[in-house]
Amino acid sequence: MTDFNTTATRLVERGYSVIPIIPGEKRPGEYRGEQWVGMSKWQRFCDKTASKFHLDTWAGWPNPSICLALGRASNVTAIDFDYGAPEVRAALEACLPPSPVKKVGAKGYTAFYRGVALVSKKYLLDGVSVIEVLAQGKQTVLPPSVHPEGMAYRWLTPDTLEDLTASELPELPQDIHDRIAKALEPFQVKVEKQAVNGKAIHTPHSGDNDSFWRDINDTALLNLDSWVLRLIPDAKRGANRGYRAIAHWRDGDDFNIGITPEGIQDFAREPGGMTAIDLVMAVTGSTMDGATTWLQDALGMRQEAVFDAKVFEPPPAKIKPTAPWKKVEPVAAFKRKSGTPAAKGAVGNLTAYINETSIRPQPVLALAAALCAIGTLAGRKYRSPSNLRTNLFAISLADSGAGKNHSRQIIDRIFSDFLGADKKIGGSKIASGSGLLSALHRSPSILFQIDEFGMFLGAMLDKRGPKHLIEIMSHMTELFTSSNLTYHGIEYADQKVRPRQEIIQPCLSVYGTTVPSHFWKALESSNAVDGSLARFLIFESEENYPDDQNAPEKDPPADLISLLKRINEGIGGLSSLLDGGHTPELMHVSYDDAATKMIKYMKLDTTKKLRTLEGTPFTSFWARRDELTIKVAMIHAIGCDPENPIINTYDVEFARAIVDRSINQLVDGVERYVSDNTAENYSKRVIEIVRKAGGSMQSSALCRKTQFLGRDRDAVMKGLIAAEVLVEVITAAAGASGRPKVTYRLKDAAPF
Repeated sequence: MTDFNTTATRLVERGYSVIPIIPGEKRPGEYRGEQWVGMSKWQRFCDKTASKFHLDTWAGWPNPSICLALGRASNVTAIDFDYGAPEVRAALEACLPPSPVKKVGAKGYTAFYRGVALVSKKYLLDGVSVIEVLAQGKQTVLPPSVHPEGMAYRWLTPDTLEDLTASELPELPQDIHDRIAKALEPFQVKVEKQAVNGKAIHTPHSGDNDSFWRDINDTALLNLDSWVLRLIPDAKRGANRGYRAIAHWRDGDDFNIGITPEGIQDFAREPGGMTAIDLVMAVTGSTMDGATTWLQDALGMRQEAVFDAKVFEPPPAKIKPTAPWKKVEPVAAFKRKSGTPAAKGAVGNLTAYINETSIRPQPVLALAAALCAIGTLAGRKYRSPSNLRTNLFAISLADSGAGKNHSRQIIDRIFSDFLGADKKIGGSKIASGSGLLSALHRSPSILFQIDEFGMFLGAMLDKRGPKHLIEIMSHMTELFTSSNLTYHGIEYADQKVRPRQEIIQPCLSVYGTTVPSHFWKALESSNAVDGSLARFLIFESEENYPDDQNAPEKDPPADLISLLKRINEGIGGLSSLLDGGHTPELMHVSYDDAATKMIKYMKLDTTKKLRTLEGTPFTSFWARRDELTIKVAMIHAIGCDPENPIINTYDVEFARAIVDRSINQLVDGVERYVSDNTAENYSKRVIEIVRKAGGSMQSSALCRKTQFLGRDRDAVMKGLIAAEVLVEVITAAAGASGRPKVTYRLKDAAPF
């Protein structure tokens, strides 16, 4: 018989509930497919002991370790004494009755008591665990199992659980938590407990229990929307508030992975139970530590991350530069004096008027607002040779007080007071997806100008947020690509009261303004790669606080208003055709021969970039390059000649400069600010600090700037040096008594 069978038989005879443990680990496991995997829903054995069938099956597995399921089935609570000074340990031991049964693993020891505590809880002193109460739903590994560090668990006392029943153990005090808190008071300990959705969570430690992994798996099952689509983007909604997914990691082609709050099942395997950590390991090919960290970050369970320098693995592929196209070149489209393309026609005139009337002129932001405004006026009136329309999504980035509001105010005034197009300006906020569709049905060509767009974007992209906000982004994404089609709307259950509303060729344009920090904070890598962000053009101010100017209050020039009216009226003065239920009459915007060739070469260049970038998060950005360039070029050409617009090479060069700059800024911003996990976030923050200091900092200055890293600083710095992002330069001391000077600089090839 195996050690498991011998030990399990004796423990079951004493009335205890036991579970097999993966050899050399601390988590319950199953042996299937000739390999050990985590056991799903093992907590059921905390309420009810395993059947003889289970025990016989487990005994046949190769070398399982063993653990005690704590709680009602065993009628046992375990107390982990982890670390702490001798006086702290003595105070804690004095507040509890002595137990005749204790066991030890790598450090500390575990004592056993009769009864079930109401709450499991870990107590920290100076950030280090000193004692933990392990109650219902927990487990603790028992001798003769082998610890992950190689030594065997052993009993510290002459009596063991194999010798005594639960009734022979000392009773657990009902006020256990009050006693522990009182014992720690003299040491000025703040009892710390982290919680996610009301569930206690724990940082890794060397106590002999798996509460750490159990909490992560339990929290993952309760919060599927927080991580499943990040892990498996093509997962589909299934029954039971869950998902169905394809097992790409084993070349599966059917949706035979079931992920529900009740558990995870691989229906193509027998048995097919998996834990959330197992699933992350299978999909990503990562270690258990890597999968655990990934889930913690996805679930927001790392409010105070603790890294072990041996475990910390920086993501060099996301920090190191991947290609030279990441460099953001100056954009000539915004600078007339540079001799390269600058806006002409209605786009140029409207941009100039906005700047002339602004106390703090922001040419980049003014251009973004002008393009969106003219694209809206031209909406449902023009089409490109490739059947594109003039709707745009743009976001302007500038610091607070930089003058972001002025462009919106000018556009509002021109539309309302000079063009009679006030119906084409949407509300300052969008409350819900249905509100967005209602506005479009009233005016199928409409511009929403939204301030504080970064926070609004974050709410729309938060998959755990309110449904009415999440559906706004879903509708926006679909409407962007439906501008040349019929948007069929939503089928409501009460059709008589809320009939489906179709919108023919909707032209939805969005112009948002926000501070850069709010914008990048709103994003996650999944948003970057799923196409939500790729539809937006980014316009970042080149100078947040330019010199004030004497801005005269004056009406827009007559020639500008004339141009805008001609665009708004369209063919035969059809500006009054606002009903989205009618098919609009369109003017075909053509290319001249030179522009045709230029666009052809641009598309070839885009394909080349996509092939080079294949497998990176940035393909979604470059995949939209051709479409966005043609849209901007068409708007520019319409602004130059509303009655006979022909796209020439100047229009294409102008548009491509804007679009390429936007894509480069998105790539740069995602690599600098967007993180998948805490480790990557820390690394990028350090890189940004050094970059802003000119690419080089002395160790003392960098240390002061990176106090937020705490004890993780050494691990983060070693990771960045190992990834060849930072270079450590040691300069010999000037004198015999001096100390060497340490400087960190970004490597020449570093991304920023």
